[in-house]
Formats: sequence, structure tokens, C-alpha cells
Amino acid sequence: MGVRIQRTKGNVRPSSSGRAAEALTREGGVIPGFVGFDTTVNSELSYVPAVHGAEEIDNLVDADFRLVLRKLSKRDVVTRLKGLVGPGCAGLWIHVPERDAEEVKGVLPYWPRIYCKISVDHDRRIREATQQAFEQLVLKVRRSLAPFLKSLMGHWILSQCDTYTPAASAACQAFQAAFSPSKQPEALSFCKDEMLNVLQDVLLKETADTLSDPQSVTEEEREGKYVRMLTSSLLGVKRLLSLLLPSDRTALEERLTHLLNSGKFWKYGKHKTPQVRGAFFEMVCALCEYTPDLVQAEAARLCPAVLLSIDDTDPIVLPPVWEAVLHVVSTIPDCWTHVNAKKGFLPKLWALLKEGGKGMAKSLHPNLMPLLSKLPQQVTDPTLDFLTTFFSSLIQGLSSERAATSPSESAVIVTSVVECLRYCILQNAEEEEEQKKIRTILISQQLLPLLEKALGNPSLQNGPLFFSVTEMLVSWEKRAGLQGEEEATDSRDVFKELLADFWEGLGLIFVRYADNEDADRQALEGVATLLQVMRYPESVERKHDQKKKSVKISFSTPEDNEKSEVEGDVVEKPVQTVSELNEKTSGSLQTQHFEDVVCQLAQLCLVHVNERNSERHLVFLSLLLQSFHTPRVFTTLVELDDKILDSEPEDEVIKKNPAMQFLLERVVVWLGQEERSDTEHLVEMVFSSLYCCSQQETTRILNHITKMDVKWEIILQIIQRACTDPKTLKSCRDWLKGSVLGEQLLALTVELCQLGESSPRSASPSSSHSWTLISLVLSQHHNNEPLIGEVYMEKILERLHATLSETKCLSDAGNMEPLICFICDVASTFFSPYKTELLLTVFQLTAQDQTHTHCLVDSLLVKEGGFLHSAALWVTTQLLTVSLDIKSLQVLILAVQSVVETIVSVCNQDSPLLVHFFTQLTPSQTEWTRIRQALPPQWVKKPLLSSRYRGVCKKSSMDLWKVRVPTRPPAHLCACALLGRVAQSVAVTPGDQKDAECTSLLPNLKHTVSELLYGLQWCKEVDTPAYSSLLTTQGC
Repeated sequence: MGVRIQRTKGNVRPSSSGRAAEALTREGGVIPGFVGFDTTVNSELSYVPAVHGAEEIDNLVDADFRLVLRKLSKRDVVTRLKGLVGPGCAGLWIHVPERDAEEVKGVLPYWPRIYCKISVDHDRRIREATQQAFEQLVLKVRRSLAPFLKSLMGHWILSQCDTYTPAASAACQAFQAAFSPSKQPEALSFCKDEMLNVLQDVLLKETADTLSDPQSVTEEEREGKYVRMLTSSLLGVKRLLSLLLPSDRTALEERLTHLLNSGKFWKYGKHKTPQVRGAFFEMVCALCEYTPDLVQAEAARLCPAVLLSIDDTDPIVLPPVWEAVLHVVSTIPDCWTHVNAKKGFLPKLWALLKEGGKGMAKSLHPNLMPLLSKLPQQVTDPTLDFLTTFFSSLIQGLSSERAATSPSESAVIVTSVVECLRYCILQNAEEEEEQKKIRTILISQQLLPLLEKALGNPSLQNGPLFFSVTEMLVSWEKRAGLQGEEEATDSRDVFKELLADFWEGLGLIFVRYADNEDADRQALEGVATLLQVMRYPESVERKHDQKKKSVKISFSTPEDNEKSEVEGDVVEKPVQTVSELNEKTSGSLQTQHFEDVVCQLAQLCLVHVNERNSERHLVFLSLLLQSFHTPRVFTTLVELDDKILDSEPEDEVIKKNPAMQFLLERVVVWLGQEERSDTEHLVEMVFSSLYCCSQQETTRILNHITKMDVKWEIILQIIQRACTDPKTLKSCRDWLKGSVLGEQLLALTVELCQLGESSPRSASPSSSHSWTLISLVLSQHHNNEPLIGEVYMEKILERLHATLSETKCLSDAGNMEPLICFICDVASTFFSPYKTELLLTVFQLTAQDQTHTHCLVDSLLVKEGGFLHSAALWVTTQLLTVSLDIKSLQVLILAVQSVVETIVSVCNQDSPLLVHFFTQLTPSQTEWTRIRQALPPQWVKKPLLSSRYRGVCKKSSMDLWKVRVPTRPPAHLCACALLGRVAQSVAVTPGDQKDAECTSLLPNLKHTVSELLYGLQWCKEVDTPAYSSLLTTQGC
């Protein structure tokens, strides 16, 4: 059959747009540029011609690009999006990188009109895709874009400030791709007038209805686009000013004056939308920074617009508002003449501070100190009243709802309070009576009440208050010449007096809390924490993940070069080690008043302990001595205690060391009191005293305590405390290794074993502490050495082993279960000849009575870290990660087989011990797959050569023939060999049951067998008899 030709009615030739265009050309001589649209006045081509017969236009625009650009002119969102990103190869983003530069250049005459429209589209996906496509276009055409820059740049700068961050980022990326950093100012200078035209038109002329078609766009979308365009335009002016050269900014000032003279522009500061208000204040900041003369000329309108907007606490608006405030007070010297500060600015500021910044403290409070430094006398008069109101409002903000529930907000407020206080005191550091009065009021009515409030408030204690106050006191000491760093300041006496007043007031607060029979425990802990931070400020750890640097402040006197950063930090209570407590750094306080206060508090505590036997004051004294273990403090305590004075020690060594005297005559007595249940703070007091003792004195004191009839719990606490720090452990080494402690522990072991044989099954709390003590000294190691002397360790183990060996049956053994569980817990850490015998004895003894088997299962296997659990994990690690030779593997298999046979000999084959042990030995599915795939691929050779292989080789043919059989068995074969032997040992049945059906309860046995068969086949294919024997009964 021939080709069927499409026919039309009457055999009329079909119409053709190309022939129509040709006809029009012949008749009129003009090629129509567009279908249904006119060309613009400035000769920009708006849409792609549909005239196929016009060869000139066909040569300029590729057919695919014509189709894409037509899609971009459609109203439908999906169609426009497809024109940009696809699907397939139909999008501009895909077409541009694949085409030659000459083909892409044909799009450029039509691109400006399309770009200016779709770059501000309602749909944010289209805006983002537009910038991504534009970047590809820029990378392809390069310099050919220059003739069209002025038509593009206005909307390009708008797009770089798009409220949709991905779109703005893509526009900036396209701009970076088009111009190198050195060329950007030149390009902006070339188009600056056109860019400002676009921005001013949006700000002054456009409305929601002029930017969008009211007939096809909903009111909500029109308003959304208008707000977005306003925001982008305001930010666009800011960006333009920041990128232009100073000479170009000066050239634009006349145009900007026209913008600032418009009443519509100033209304944006009160716009109903926060984004517009925020962008307005950001633009004001740029104007102040880059065009100060222009701002000065518009001060009458600009100052009220900024300074009276500080109560705008919207999260989007407040940061730029306060940035603008600082710019205004710095740029316009007479700004307060345009604003009534007493009636307009300050009342709003007080209300804002009292509410803690309304949840925006992180953005507001770092700006307060720079603001204080710029406030003139006319605003702050009278100074004392102003500062009193300022700090009262600021501190009141700590009680606001947000600050009370947010540690980060509270921390920012506290930091701001201390820094502002520090600044104000430095500004009033003269001898004048008025300034002296200001300093006194700030200390007594602001700082000290804040510290007193913090003593009972854990959130303030955990914040930066104590550390910030300590930094301030250290700076005062430097100015007073008390830090050893001589500073030639005229106000040295002022700061000495200031420190004296501070410590006098703080001491009175401390005494009021401490000299009270019913003292608040939390307040006493707060006092101890404050003193500890003041003593060791370097031990305070800051949470760097919440650190936020904002404003850096340099104080007025240049010689001290002190800088303070406002940071949103949460400071934890210091966690000190002995090395920190034993060394005092130069950054801590050096004034004599500091230690005077501590000595006074220590005396009060001792009085309450002696007269009223106050436990809370004893705990407080322990906390004080942790930070202040100085000879002066101990001397004060010794002199106060009448009992010590009446019975002076005969030993000259004790007389010379007040810490040793206080420890032996007072602390040891408290430790020996039977009715005392909590002794941890007394143990801390012991070590606080030992810091002032030599190693010989330490050994003597600890031996004395060991010989006393104190609870074993106390000895346990002392050893635990000694092990917390290397320095302390070194100082206690002679005591730990000595005979006094060793003999006492050996006697305790004998007592516990005898108690286990005779007492009922219920264990007392004291025996629990005793077993914990024995476990600690046997299992704890330091530098690979046992904690106690090796001789006593051997004797303790001998005694434990002998006790278990003498026990024939648990039912007649009394309370032996604690002893068995104890041995199971610590035996895995012993490295002595007794380990194997001890464990074997425990195992056999427990296996005789099924009612106690759970003890062995829990302590020996199931418990993480138990002997069999640890052994199984070690064996698995050896199999999977260590390259074992055949001999080493055989030794390992025999050892594991011996353990399994021992379990089988005293337990049933379905014993939970066996099941758990086998489970721990078996690799996981992932591990099986990994080690199976790691087998060398030589096994494929023989099947390939004999045409038996039906799979697909993953290795290349060349690699396959280069690999050789390893000299050591692979991990897969090692695991198969060991697990096969374990399964075989379990499956062996007695002679009278050979005919019975053999079933195994071992988990995943079928999977293990399949892996074993795979290994056997691998060995057969690679022809390695030595490896095959490992997987058979002849292997070991």
C-alpha cells in the first residue's frame, strides 16, 4: 500500500503561519515581532516570535528556546515552572548548559522583560528557579550580557533581597558568577541610576493593584506580593549603598533626598507588616552608616521615627530598631533635640526593661551599655535618679515570666546588668562627693541585693552572675594595685575604698544567712558556690554552643585595655578537681577582705556545730574548706575551738600544722560518731585538710582513721575519693599499699566469709558496703598496678577461694549468694593464678542447685561485663578482626570447647548459660555477610574453567586471576570452625541415647550450619586441605 496522504475538504491547501508571515513580509516589508503583543517603547523584545518563515529571527532564537520562553509567558504557574526546570530536558535550566554560547545569546534580547516579570512572581518556586536559570545563562554568555545589564540590574538587586531565602541566595550566587568581587562596584556604578529607579518606583509609586492584575490575582496574593516587594526594595537600597563606592553614593544623594522627602517613605516605619518595618529600620541603619550628611539633614523626621519605636518588640523588628537607635545616637549629635527623652523615650525604655525585653533580651540587652555611653547629660540628669531607675528596671526584668523560665534570657539580662554597672562605676571613679554617692548607691542598692537574691535562686547561681561579678572585682583590684600588676591610676584609693565597701556589705549578708540556727540550706550552698567561683574563676565552664557574640565594649581608660563581650551564656557551677583546688591562679581575687569573710563564716559554722550540733552548718563548713584549705583558715578554726586549746597535742608535728591538728582532734571525732548517717561531707573535709599535709602526714592520718572503729562505708568513701584525682591518689599511695589497710581488708574478708557461712540469707546494708569495698580494692587499677598491695590481694583471693572450696552444697552454705555474685562481678578484672580456679569453683558450686542457677546466669553471663559475656565478646573480636594463623585458631577453639564441655557436664544441654554463650559467640547477620563477601574470589576459577559457574562475577577478570590464596584462614572460616566445634560438643549425646533423636536448642543453628557448608564448598573449590580440616572433626 502507498503512503496515505492527509486531505482537506475541497483539496484546499492547509494554512501555514509561516506562509502568512511570508505574505505579510512581501506586502508590507515588516516582519511582525510578536503574536498578540506590541513591542515596548525602549525596543525590548518581550516574547519569542511565532513566525517560522522569518529566517532572521529563526537564526537568533533556537526552536527549543522559543518553546521554553513561551511557557514562561503563560499565566499558569505549573507551565511557567516547567519552562524553567523541566520536566526532562524541556526547562531553560537544562537547555542553557547543553547549548553553544551562540545559541544561548539569541535569548538575551527577550530575557530582560521575562526576567523582570518572573523574578517577582507570586510563587516562590518560580523565583528560585528563575535565579538558578539566570546563573546558568550568565555562565554561558559572559560578556554578552553587558548590553542588557541596565534592564536587568534593578530587579536583580531586588531578587538578592528576596524574602524567600533560597531565591535570594540563588540571585546572589548568579551575581557572583557574573562579576568578580573587583568588578562588582564597576557594574553597580554603571547601573546605579536604573537600580534606584526600580527601587524608588516600588516604594513611592506602586500599589498592590498596580503590581498585580486585580482581575486574575486574588487580593491576598496581591497584598502578599506588594509587601514582599516593599521589603525587598527597602533592603535593596541598603544593599546598594553597601556595595557602591563612596563617590557613587555621593552621586546618588540627590536621588535619595527625593526618596526621604516623601511622606510615604516615613510611613513604612509604622507599617502593619513586621517585615516592612524591619526592612525600613535596616535601611535607616545603612543611611546613617553610608550617607551621614543626608541623615543629618533629615534628622527632624528620622530621630522620632527611630527613637520612639523602641517599644516595637516584634522579633523581626526589634533587632534592626536597636541597631538603628545606636546608629542615630552616634551619627546625629543633636538627635535628642528632636525627641522629648523624658516623656517619649525613657518611659518606653523603663517599661521594656521591666518586662525583660518581652522575650527579646538577646537582641535588646547587649545594646544597653553602648546606649548608656552615648546618652548626654540632658537625658540623664539627675544622674543618680536616672541610674537608680535604670538598674531597678533592668533587675526587675529578671522576674519577668520569660526570663524566669529561660536560662539563656536570664543570662543575657544578668550579663547586661553587671556590665552596665561596671561601666557606670568606671564613669564615676572620681573623688567628688556626688560620684562617691553614686558608687555607694550602685553597690548597696543594686549589686548586693542582686547577689543576695541569687543565693536562694538556683537559676541565677547557674548563670553568669557570679563569674561576671568576680571579673569585675578582679578589674577593681587591678586598678587598686592589689593584683601585683602595677597600674598607674589616679583612682587607686577610690577602688580600694570601693572593694572595702563591697566586702563589708557582702560579709553582712553572709553572716545574716550563716548565723542562724535554722539557716536555709539552699542559701548556704549559694554562699559556698559564690565564694568558690570567686576563689577559682578559671574553673567555671561556659557552654559554647549557646555563645552569641554581639557588642564589644572598650572601657574609657585606655591603659587597662579591658574588653567585655555581651554573651548569651549559661555558666555551670564549677566542677573542680584537686589539681584546680590546689593551685591558685593569678586571675582570682587577692584582697585581704576576701579571706577575712571566709574565716568569719568558718568560725560561725564551728560555733553552731559545737553548741547546737548543727548538721547543715557542718556541711557548709565542708563546702567552705573545699575551696579555702589555707593555713589561715585552719588556724582560725583551731584558735576558736576551746577543746583544742585546752588539750594541746604533745606531738611537735601536729603543733606546727593547724590543718593536721584540726583534722585529728575534730574531724576524726565527727567521723567516729555512730549516730551519724551521712559522712560524705566529712570525708571531703578530711581531704580538704590533707591538702595542707605532706605525704608522710597523709599516710599517718589515714592509718589512724583506718585503725579506728569506723564504719566500713567511711573507708569505702575515702578510697573512692582518693581515686578521683591522680594527685590525691599519689599522695595516698603509701596508705593504700601499706600493711595497715591491707590487714584490715584481709580481716574484713575473713569476717564476710564467716558471716556468709553462718548468717541467714538476708544481707545487711553494712555487709553490702563491705562487699563493695572488697570489690573496689580488688578490681581498681592505676597505671596497671593494683590499688592495694599485691601480697594482700593474693591473701584475699586465697581466702575467698578457700571458703568456696569448703562449701559442698549451697543449701547448707548459709548466705553464700552475695559471695558468689561478688566474685562473678570482679573476677574478670583479676589477673592472677586464682582466677580460673575461683571461677570454676563458683560455677561448679552453683550448678549443683538449680534454684541458685539464676545467680550464675545473671552475674556470670547475662550481666554486661560478666565473665562469660566478656569472654564471648573477646573471642568474637579475635575471630572477626585479628588475623589468626592455624595454630592460634586451634588453641582458641580448644579453649572455647573446654568451656562449653564444662557447662554441658554440669548442666542440661538446654541450659540458659549455653544458649546465651552461643548467642554471644555467633556473628550478627551483617557480620556474616561482611566476612562472607570478604572471602577471596579464587573459588570462581575452577567453576569458570569447567563451565559450572552460572553467576555474574563482581570482580574483573584480570583481578580474579591475580589474587592468591591467603596464608592465614579468613575470618569466615575461623568463625565457622569455632561455632561448628561448639555445636558438635553440644550435640554429642551419651552412649545409651545414640539412637534417640538429637535436637538442639542453640539459636540460629540452621544459619550457622549453612555458613559452615558454604565455607566447606569454598575450601573445596580453592583446593586447600589445611583449611578444610579446620571445618571437620580432624581440625583440632
